[in-house]
Amino acid sequence: MKKSLIALAVAGVVSAPAFAATSNVDVYGVFNMAVSLVDDQPNTVNDVQVTSQSSRIGFKGSEDLGGGLSAIWQVESGLNLDEQSGTLANRNSFVGVKGGFGTVLLGNHDTPLKMVGRSVDLFGDGLADSRNVMGGGSDTRADNVVAYVSPSFSGLTLTAAYSSDFNDGGGTTAEPEDRDVYNLSATYANGPLYLGLGYGNGNGHEAAGLGSHWRVAGGYTFGDFKVVAQYDSLEDDTPTVGTGDYDAWMLGASYTMGNIVLKANYMDGDFDAVGAADPMQWTIGVDYNMSKRTTLFALYVAGENITLGAGAGLADRIAGAPVVGDDDISAFSVGVRHAF
Repeated sequence: MKKSLIALAVAGVVSAPAFAATSNVDVYGVFNMAVSLVDDQPNTVNDVQVTSQSSRIGFKGSEDLGGGLSAIWQVESGLNLDEQSGTLANRNSFVGVKGGFGTVLLGNHDTPLKMVGRSVDLFGDGLADSRNVMGGGSDTRADNVVAYVSPSFSGLTLTAAYSSDFNDGGGTTAEPEDRDVYNLSATYANGPLYLGLGYGNGNGHEAAGLGSHWRVAGGYTFGDFKVVAQYDSLEDDTPTVGTGDYDAWMLGASYTMGNIVLKANYMDGDFDAVGAADPMQWTIGVDYNMSKRTTLFALYVAGENITLGAGAGLADRIAGAPVVGDDDISAFSVGVRHAF
């Protein structure tokens, strides 16, 4: 499975080696570039896309405070390597304290519900990210966060987060009273089994015309095979007729052969409202791990009523040509991912 939730919840800081009381800084990041050939899009758009896929650079550190306590901090920024741009601290960035009681952090961070889904996405942070279908609601990186991550109890980790305004956007006014959101999750990661349950709600949901958001995810590894699944339920709370409540599910699997990983998944979403454009996406792909840090990849993705790359927030997001009742899109993509 991917990293445990507690490591993800503090973006790798907890799992970093202990530091002395003096100042220490670790530099890390991911450079992820792809070239994609896209079909079924408007003729005015180039069929070949060169895209930076969730590339980022970060700085993190920790100070031993004694008595089993440590101060932790992180600043992580997104980079668009293809278009010479980026934004400082627009990814998980925080300061906090950790100890035997768990971890407390303040800053901006992925919600606990979002992290449950990140653990089972075989094509995450790219053109075919599962959030093209499974996103929305509390699946976000929230601003103005105070979060708590419990210690692991034989694989069970509890996480809670509160945001006074989870999509602030800056400005000079104080945070509005009706934009706060809370998120909870419980995950179990032990050996080959991963299970996760997430929940989000609050005034910020209501202000966006949404109700409660539930997420269930799981994965199991047996030998060289891994299977993953996810189910989301997001209520529509608009005062007038909207798209209706939204339910979505995903199934996926991978098979590892030495340095080669074959993988595939299928996702389907359904709005309650009659005539709503229901999204669907399926993907097949292969990774070739040249080392522990460098991977070559290729994939083919196709779907309906989706925008490729929207889930991962890519700079290049590709929507299908508008066709009544069948807004389809497909792409073949190859690239390289290097982590440091």
